[in-house]
Amino acid sequence: MTPQRRRATFVAIVILALGAIGQSVWRARPSSRATSPAVAPPTRLTAPPDRPFVVVRHLADGDEWSHVALIPLAALDGPRFVAPLRCSRVYSSGGRGLCLETSGLGGRAILLDADWRPTATLALTGPPSRARVSRDGRFAAYTVFETGHSYADADFSTRTTIVDTATATPLPDLETWPAWQGTTRVSRTDSNFWGITFHPDGRHVYATLAFGGTPYLVRGDLESREFHVLARDIECPSLSPDARRIAFKRADGPQWRLWVRDLASGAEHSIVGETRNIDDQVEWLDDGRVLYQVRSGVALDVFVAEVDGATPARVFVRDAWSPSVVR
Repeated sequence: MTPQRRRATFVAIVILALGAIGQSVWRARPSSRATSPAVAPPTRLTAPPDRPFVVVRHLADGDEWSHVALIPLAALDGPRFVAPLRCSRVYSSGGRGLCLETSGLGGRAILLDADWRPTATLALTGPPSRARVSRDGRFAAYTVFETGHSYADADFSTRTTIVDTATATPLPDLETWPAWQGTTRVSRTDSNFWGITFHPDGRHVYATLAFGGTPYLVRGDLESREFHVLARDIECPSLSPDARRIAFKRADGPQWRLWVRDLASGAEHSIVGETRNIDDQVEWLDDGRVLYQVRSGVALDVFVAEVDGATPARVFVRDAWSPSVVR
């Protein structure tokens, strides 16, 4: 840990204590929405539903609030299958799951098997922000805030960890891996990684690496343990199922808009069907649509938007957060 990160950790205690409102979406039960359709009463999980299904953090009022819920894609308005886990962030892929719990100024990362049973627990060094599992289930990745409580904070600091799920062993600190911008090695004390997304080859990842006040898209190699800068002004990348495109957020004044980048050509365009401020790492529903969480007043919902075309975004699942699609 660098001296700067040690100082940032002490500052985080003060900032996070005063910034509890920024964590309310993770910790506090939201008020009931008076006008929305009722979510079907959840049933306790006895077995995962048939694939495909979506995994979410269930946020309808009741005893199951904040539990993990599995919802068949063919019956999004039907009963939810609820696991006995409460998570701030949840993700599932490749027969593995990752549950991030918030507790005080930190929390726990819980690795899960295909039946949603915990296999290992790791301590978090700050409030959780992002979670991903590789498509083969071999690796899990999570990002926490160590200073600040939002990507909108000018001086936030993050820590991103990749874990071997078979052994529950973290890979070496990503900030110690060489990062190259062309032929020049990036050597900065203000580097921050966040938003890992895994390539289906099981070896490569994409992520955001920020330094000098600018976020960059980087491609990482888990075998050679190095990163290469690909493009600037790209945050929270998410790789499409066909591995051809990256969906991401980009700052537009005080807000973030959703964009898509073609990896082969470098061509980019905004997702015009969604014009609101979206601070999330999106999940691909398929090669043409993305899912993401939106807070609007007291409503906490998952929306879906087409990455091409101008059809307005719509609610995909109500009273839900942190979606991942199990195909």
